[in-house]
Amino acid sequence: MFKEVRRRISRFAQAIRTMTSTFFVLGDQLSTEVAPWPTLPIDTVILMIESQELISQPRHLTRVSLYLAAMRQFREHVIALGFTVDYRRASNFTQGITAHRKQFEPTAIAMNTPRGRHAISLFTKLGVDLYPDPFYLTDIEEMKTRKKRPATLENFQREQRRRLNLLMDGDEPLGGQWNFDTSNREPLPRDGGTWPEPWTVSLSTAEDALVQELKDTHPGEDALTYWPRTREQALDQLRDAVERIVPHFGPHEDAASADNWHLAHSRLSPALNMGLLHPSEVVEAVMTAFAAGKIPLESTEGFIRQVTGWREWVWLLHHLRGDEYENLNFLAANNSLPGSWKEMGDHEMRCLDGVLKHLHNYGWNHHIERLMILANAATLAGINPLELSNWMATTYVDGAQWVMEANVIGMGTFGDGGQTATKPYIGGGNYISKMTNYCKGCKFSPTVRTGDDACPLTTLYWDFLIRNEEKLAKFNRIAPQRRAALGRPDRQEIQAQAPLATKILLQNKKGV
Repeated sequence: MFKEVRRRISRFAQAIRTMTSTFFVLGDQLSTEVAPWPTLPIDTVILMIESQELISQPRHLTRVSLYLAAMRQFREHVIALGFTVDYRRASNFTQGITAHRKQFEPTAIAMNTPRGRHAISLFTKLGVDLYPDPFYLTDIEEMKTRKKRPATLENFQREQRRRLNLLMDGDEPLGGQWNFDTSNREPLPRDGGTWPEPWTVSLSTAEDALVQELKDTHPGEDALTYWPRTREQALDQLRDAVERIVPHFGPHEDAASADNWHLAHSRLSPALNMGLLHPSEVVEAVMTAFAAGKIPLESTEGFIRQVTGWREWVWLLHHLRGDEYENLNFLAANNSLPGSWKEMGDHEMRCLDGVLKHLHNYGWNHHIERLMILANAATLAGINPLELSNWMATTYVDGAQWVMEANVIGMGTFGDGGQTATKPYIGGGNYISKMTNYCKGCKFSPTVRTGDDACPLTTLYWDFLIRNEEKLAKFNRIAPQRRAALGRPDRQEIQAQAPLATKILLQNKKGV
């Protein structure tokens, strides 16, 4: 199934055999299962750097402790393989590489290409040789040379299915359709549902000490036990996800709960993004379970779409675009990120309060809490897309520039004006009420547009369509909603209520 991926790895083997002296590893490249590791001479020095510039930033406690714990575990693994490891703390990567060169005098330093454009620029300037990124299923160089690229995610995903022979019956999709979105959009069950407990693994003494060292300087709770720090733990989490969680993923993947932070989401993204798992083995594990009748087709398709479609797509988009992309702001949204969001604190809207608490407690939200609550609220309230993207990239345990750029600037806030998504992903309180239980007990009514009880999301949903009438005119997928907004008899009242609704969304702390 993944012969092409393996050919890509072997394609660079001959060039890598001549590598000299030092191989540099970042905290999201923690695998010896990929190139160039099979061809590295045993006398190669492995360089790893803990950057105090990154560690000292006010990132989520669990995010910082996860990366440091995983890097230190990887160091021990590489030492056990017989390599010399220069594992050093430095003020930043520039200082660390400079100090390494002074001590070890390598004839060259090489590394796998970093995931983000900013990192590529930095390490290129520092004279580090970059090898192709082996952590994906798609050949980015081949995509760069194409005269015609897939115009939409849907086209890209269909191409991926055919190329990798996933859920195919000849040249047609298994089951007669390319996606099962209609089957995978069930709201949260009225009783809240019963969900599998999330995978966990206990902390070692060293990991516990690390958390204690960091907790006074970093926001958020300690949730390190919920995330793997070693290759073995990641494989165990994958096994557990395939057996207990992915079979239930599909139907309620667009739902959210105030009472449950994970539902039936696999939570494999941190392990994938750190390199502890490769997407090929995740896909193969799920496909094997599907072939054995253990995972329904609808759940299999929905899950595969996330790994081979969206994840590969946003990575490709990040590298096919330039740095100017991150400053796109199609809707001229310039409000600052509220203090209540930055601090993951209390909010008087129950949906925002609950999602921010989930983030505070675990360093993670599933995609609906990110897209249809946080990003939706940010779009309606006019929060700057880049500010939101940077906050998410440095707060979430699976956050990164390449992850959040298309997700937030493109899809989440429509900051790129349709280059990624074909419409703004916005919804009022009615949508939140239908798909979640967040509206129960909230002081605001999801069905009310104006007045003291009006839900700020509902007010601003309609106001957004009215005030952006001209900018949204060319986007056909949202035309019915735009026409409905322009025809509302209470249009003026909605616009008059909008400043108060915006103020509520942007509160720096509960009620303020």
